[in-house]
Amino acid sequence: MKPTQLLLLAAALAVFAGCQNGGRAWQRQAMPVGDRPQVFQTALAVLEEHFEIADSNIVRGTMETKPQIFDGPRGGTLADLRGAGGAWRRTVFVEVDRDGLTVVAAVAVRLEREATDAAVAQSETVRTGPSEELPPLPDRERPIGGRARDVVWVEVGYDDALARELLGMITSRLRRLEDTEGFPELDSVRKMADEMRRMGGSPEF
Repeated sequence: MKPTQLLLLAAALAVFAGCQNGGRAWQRQAMPVGDRPQVFQTALAVLEEHFEIADSNIVRGTMETKPQIFDGPRGGTLADLRGAGGAWRRTVFVEVDRDGLTVVAAVAVRLEREATDAAVAQSETVRTGPSEELPPLPDRERPIGGRARDVVWVEVGYDDALARELLGMITSRLRRLEDTEGFPELDSVRKMADEMRRMGGSPEF
């Protein structure tokens, strides 16, 4: 299937499912610290613990994960109501920006499902003549000597619950950092005490 045909079919499927989004469904939260670089680095560290990072730019304050394939959507999504099946994947987008003296983090988690079979079925109904090339079969169904077709993914909504969960993790980590800021670690305190003892002092804490 030609790339342009594939894109058109994906768009048609999204319209048919009634799930096209005019923009990302952002979940926003003011951060407990006003240091934008610190918020960005903390958000990036949280994402790296659960996803592979595809792109991050501290100047723009944006980051994006690689699509992560999983078994099915979390409960309560629009896709659940439609009874959609097949493979699923999610991609996380984060933006960190300043609003006056406050730093705000925004998270959006896009959900997609594989719609390759539906795309092929759609292509067979819109063919204008027998001269057009039929799309090849996917890896799991291709015959011996055949080649795999491109996988079609269709957006089915956004996981607001996971976005809020990630925001909560970022906020909690920032608060922990803020609580410990300015206090030396225990190992450092012990080293200071040992050094003072060697110098003949008697440290008091």
